[in-house]
Amino acid sequence: MAHLFEPLKLRDITLHNRIGIPPMCQYSAQNGLASDWHFVYYGSRAVGGAALMIFEATTVTPEGRISPGDLGLWDDAQRVGLSELHCSNSKIY
Repeated sequence: MAHLFEPLKLRDITLHNRIGIPPMCQYSAQNGLASDWHFVYYGSRAVGGAALMIFEATTVTPEGRISPGDLGLWDDAQRVGLSELHCSNSKIY
């Protein structure tokens, strides 16, 4: 616990603390599109102060999904929806 709130440098990225949210499959997408569920889920965790958040499984083809509810990146509408999930003070890699 002594180092939990100290910055952590990972190559070219410096996290403001050592708290991270692992990927968790939400199975809440329709046709690979991020929904209101995603905005609430990721947004509530972002305001909680975690320095690192790893998104759930996101596929580049419909055939690569674990479930029909997975996020996708196989068309522009999905890209636009996911780009709206970023925090203004963060970078998406």
